[in-house]
Amino acid sequence: MHDVLIFGASRGLGLCLAKACILRGEKVAAMVRAESDTAALSELGVSLITGDAFSVDDCMATIKQAGAKRVISVLGGKNAAGQRIDALGNLNVIEALEEAAPQTRFLLGTSLGCGDQWDSLAEGAQRMLGEAIKAKNQAEQRLEQSTLAWMIARPAGLSHQPATGQYRVLAGRDDAGNYLPRADVASAMLEIFAEDERLHKAWTILGPVDPA
Repeated sequence: MHDVLIFGASRGLGLCLAKACILRGEKVAAMVRAESDTAALSELGVSLITGDAFSVDDCMATIKQAGAKRVISVLGGKNAAGQRIDALGNLNVIEALEEAAPQTRFLLGTSLGCGDQWDSLAEGAQRMLGEAIKAKNQAEQRLEQSTLAWMIARPAGLSHQPATGQYRVLAGRDDAGNYLPRADVASAMLEIFAEDERLHKAWTILGPVDPA
C-alpha cells in the first residue's frame, strides 16, 4: 500500500511532487513508461510501476497495484505520434479511478488559463498554449462530471529556480506572480490536496506579488 500514486513523475513538476511527498515521510508510487529515465525516482525510493497512460488498462492495473490513498496526475506533453497525453492520458486515469478506486482522492494538475481563465490570457499566450490548454480542458471537464473526490490545480508558468516558499493559492487569478519554481508549485499542490474544503474546485497557484 502506498500513500500517493503519481502519474507524470519522471521529470519536472511530477518529480518535484515525488520529492516533496518523500520528504514528508510518505510512501510514493509512480507509473513510468518502459523507456523513461527513472534514476531520480529510484534514488528517492519511489516504487516504480511500468505502464503507459495512453492505455486505460495500464492505468487501471497501476492504480490497483499501488493501492494508494491519494492519486495525482500532472501528465503533459506529446508522444512521438503527436498525441497529447494531457487529454487522453488524464482521461484514462480518471476512467480507471472511477472503475478501480472510486473513493480515492484525486488531484489533477493543469495550467493557468484553463477553464474560465482562457479569455484573460494575453493573445500571445493563447497562441502559444492553446493546443495544450484545449487538451487539459478536456480532462478538467471530464473530471468535473465525475463522482470522484477531485481537486484541480492550475499553476502559472514554471521555472527551475530553487524553492522560495512564497506562493499564493487562489480561487481565481490575477496578473501578478505568473511564474514560480516547480518546487513551490509542488508544495502548493500538496497543501491543496490536504484540505477537505478545497474539494470539487479548481485552484490557481501563483507566485508572490512584487512589492514594487
